Amino acid sequence: MEDLNKNQIVLLTLLVSFVTSIATGIMTVSMLQQAPLEVTRNINRIVEKTIEKVTPANILTSVPQKKEITTVIVKEEDSIIDAINQNIKSIVRIREKSPLAEGANFYGIGLVVSKDGLLVAHRKNINIVNIYTVTMSDETEFKLIPMGVDKNTNFILFKANLPEKTVYTFVPATLGNLEPKLGQTLVSIGGEISNTVSVGRAVSLQMKDSGTGTTTTKYLSGINTDISTRDLNVGSPLLNLSGHVVGVMLTPEESRVFIPISMLKKELIILQESLKSQ
Repeated sequence: MEDLNKNQIVLLTLLVSFVTSIATGIMTVSMLQQAPLEVTRNINRIVEKTIEKVTPANILTSVPQKKEITTVIVKEEDSIIDAINQNIKSIVRIREKSPLAEGANFYGIGLVVSKDGLLVAHRKNINIVNIYTVTMSDETEFKLIPMGVDKNTNFILFKANLPEKTVYTFVPATLGNLEPKLGQTLVSIGGEISNTVSVGRAVSLQMKDSGTGTTTTKYLSGINTDISTRDLNVGSPLLNLSGHVVGVMLTPEESRVFIPISMLKKELIILQESLKSQ
């Protein structure tokens, strides 16, 4: 033993353990063969019960669980419906009535732009003696007060004049931040009395130069579409399928052209600034 190195001692120990295990197994088998039948049965039962308790748990933990993958198909018509529903409460119809006339004339379609009842619409000649009213999506009617007026803008601001102690929830439109892309599906809503929907695509984009000299940049000035304008009106909003307003119609006579929402946003700032000075 003194002449053995560490590796040899380890191998010798393993050999002794292996021989001892074989000898123990042989002795165990011999003893079981000589043992009474009842003892052998009890040992077998203990082994069977142990296997029953251990095996199922091992099997359950070792089998991988399958993950279910669900594919959701979104149809274009569903997106169109969602975009319309998202904006219905923000689209209003404005009328003006002269004190000398019996009925009211249709002024145009407007958009709710604030929760306190500010509406934006195409700017026309405002007569201070005329009465302006708005019909909301739920047929509720309010009188309007012309607020922000600027001759350098295409739009005008109106303020809903609610009767005393009247509470009404105004839902502002979601004004988009992204310009439409060529071929993108777009939706417009019009109708003097009830909602009419026209669907089409952006067929071309009108670009103009801004600035002078080497600092000239291009900006979007018009969105040309193939949308039918038959049932659209001045102020009809142009929506993308995310439900964002990306344009507004100002001149239905001009073939299917909408001004981009970026122009409306710029003019809203001007009009709101004019309110502060009043």
